[in-house]
Amino acid sequence: MIIKYNILLLLFFVLAGCSVYSINKEISPLTDTGQGYSIESDDLPITGRWWEEFHDLSLNALVETALVDNLTLKQLHERIIQSEVQKKQSASFLLPAINVNASEEIKWNKRNQQADTEKAGAVLSWELDLWGRLSAARNSAEYEWLASMERLDAVTLLVTAEIAHTYFKIAEQRLKLDLLDRQIEAGETLRELVELRFGYGAASVVDVYQQRQQLAATRAQVPVVKAQMVTLKNSLAVLIGTAPQDLPFVDGYRFSYLSLMPATGIPSDLLCSRPDLRALYNELMAIDYSVAEAVAERFPEVSISANAGFTEKFSAQGRFLTLVLNAVAPVLDWGRRSAEVAKRESRFREKLAEYSEAYLVAIKEVENALWQEHYQWDLLRALKLQEGIARSNLLETRNRYSQGVTDYLPVLTALQSLQRVEHDLILQKRQLMSIRILLHMAIGGGGVINEYSDNSRAASVTENIEEVY
Repeated sequence: MIIKYNILLLLFFVLAGCSVYSINKEISPLTDTGQGYSIESDDLPITGRWWEEFHDLSLNALVETALVDNLTLKQLHERIIQSEVQKKQSASFLLPAINVNASEEIKWNKRNQQADTEKAGAVLSWELDLWGRLSAARNSAEYEWLASMERLDAVTLLVTAEIAHTYFKIAEQRLKLDLLDRQIEAGETLRELVELRFGYGAASVVDVYQQRQQLAATRAQVPVVKAQMVTLKNSLAVLIGTAPQDLPFVDGYRFSYLSLMPATGIPSDLLCSRPDLRALYNELMAIDYSVAEAVAERFPEVSISANAGFTEKFSAQGRFLTLVLNAVAPVLDWGRRSAEVAKRESRFREKLAEYSEAYLVAIKEVENALWQEHYQWDLLRALKLQEGIARSNLLETRNRYSQGVTDYLPVLTALQSLQRVEHDLILQKRQLMSIRILLHMAIGGGGVINEYSDNSRAASVTENIEEVY
């Protein structure tokens, strides 16, 4: 009679607990983002190796080395392994656990008589997942593992972007050194001219000192640039996972000719293309399953345990088998389980708000990068025009000074103006590289252009590049 009641009770639990919590897998941000960006990018194929767009073999080699040897990425690889182990542990609770035991019991009575009892057998324990608590815990661990994979992708994107940023900053310093060498050479020529005129009595000693001071100021910039280059190279060595003094010689460090801009798609594409947003989505799913786990804990826990084996020296008469059906239902916990459910639901809403905000920030980053590159081209064209005017002005003032038509001050002013604009051009060309890197980061690192699908657009971009380089 008792067995029948237990069976009826078990059936009741099964029927009543088919669905205690519903998981929503169609989670979307709490915001409306519109249909597109304010600037359209080129609709070109995406292959996923964004750094190859710069067509620089040295940069490619550095990135490939970092993907294998970067120590931050190695740490994240180990965290993924830990998360995968946690996932396997959570899944194991869904299956029966079987243990083998053996014992020998010795008793003595008052007459000092000994009695031995030997037992050996197996014990099975299995919690029935009637309410989905164990499967919810397993699924939560599964999504945590997926989130850790996405976090690895996000950090990989950051590391590769930092390598590219550092690489082009080194290129900037190298170009500055070359520029300083040319400026020093031009300054020496001008100094000789001023000293020659001074020897003829056609120039004052002030002119000589002004040109010497200008030349000394140019030379003083060289150690600053060299120190910055060493610092950047050391940073690059750490990024690729090697000691600073062991950084291999890299034949490169130059500015690239940019191809067409990568396809940005529409804002909603970021939910799939950006690894940080994918990680947040998986974390949301993990929390939602943890809510389901907490809800299921409010229902009775049903388990089966069995014990089978031999006793009395393993004889046939000593065989035994026990089967126990356990049901433990919470009656009074003073709101502990309800509070846990409320806490996890609040965590879900918090993470959803974080997910929504991160989505808006991602859209902002794409918009910013598009507009920055748009105006950066305008700035470079303006600087290129300014450089041409400054060069012509220096040539004219120098000729007039050589002919004795004017004093040295216009020459010095023109020289300083030209040198400033030459430095600005190098800086802003490097800034263009950085903006393009930021655009790739903003869209998730998936945009690489290998082929031109539209020759007319490719020709217009080539014309745009030649205008400022």
